[in-house]
Amino acid sequence: MLKDRISHAVHELLFCKTVTATETPSAGVDLQGYSAATVICSIGTITNIGMSPIPSWTFKLEESDDDSTYTAVDAGDMLLDYGNNDGSASSGVFATIDAADEDDANYSVGYIGSKRYVRVVATAADTPGATPVSVTVVKEALQKPAAG
Repeated sequence: MLKDRISHAVHELLFCKTVTATETPSAGVDLQGYSAATVICSIGTITNIGMSPIPSWTFKLEESDDDSTYTAVDAGDMLLDYGNNDGSASSGVFATIDAADEDDANYSVGYIGSKRYVRVVATAADTPGATPVSVTVVKEALQKPAAG
């Protein structure tokens, strides 16, 4: 028997836009009342990927108790699907996209930390140009079905 995930989760869009420079959301996603979260980053084509030096984007997961002061998530509080292109994380960074075969892809990370708020900071290096990026947080409800 198949079980649905729709009634157990709430999807919250953190940002979805074409970015050219570092993107730091002003507010995070509130996880109060939720047992877990999965962050999904979708990145399109990096405009200047063929340039030298090679441009790149890094995605860092940050956490906060008060939605004001954020710190990088420890590697032990992240469950990596395709983190940092090799399954590792460092200083909250769970994905680094710096090659043509790494853009036009989805990157995800699970959060199992204890803080109330999370956010993702997308950092540009060496002028990647206009790049479509979407970051969504999927929150797993403590009580099913999920409200929202």
